[in-house]
Amino acid sequence: MTDKELRKLNRHDLLELLVEQSREASRLNAALQEREEELREALEGSGRLKDKLDGKDELIEKLKARLDEKDTEMAGEAAANGEQLERLKEKLNEKDALVEKLKQRLDDKDAQMAEEKAAGEECLERLKGRLDEKDALIGKLREQADRKDERIGKLEAEVERLQAGRWKEMREGGFPPELLEGLKALL
Repeated sequence: MTDKELRKLNRHDLLELLVEQSREASRLNAALQEREEELREALEGSGRLKDKLDGKDELIEKLKARLDEKDTEMAGEAAANGEQLERLKEKLNEKDALVEKLKQRLDDKDAQMAEEKAAGEECLERLKGRLDEKDALIGKLREQADRKDERIGKLEAEVERLQAGRWKEMREGGFPPELLEGLKALL
């Protein structure tokens, strides 16, 4: 706010502004005290951590000394184990040769299986093609059978119509009813 704007404010507005500023100052002061308390706690914690770190440093020095002793001991054992290591290397080389032979056999088997799989898939494709042809033929034959069934139904309806017309002509033509009944029984 500029000086001009401050001069234009009346006493009540100035008092409200001062009260608001004092509230803000109190809030900021409380936040500052919280931060100072957190800083004190952090400093105390870092002091404890420094003490622990010093203890860890002492422990590391002790462990280094023990490690040096073990290194010396292991160097002596390594020299003693050199001969055994050579024997084991020879055995390992023999095992490697055996593994290579077995790997070659496995590769040969894999190649053989791949060939058999390819032949099987080719045969399966041919059979699938033949099956598709048979399915198409079955579909055509079904359509033909359906058309024939439809024609038979129409013909049967026509025969019934014609027979009904014949019977009617015969009755009207003066055929005796006993003769008509006998013919119906025969059919």
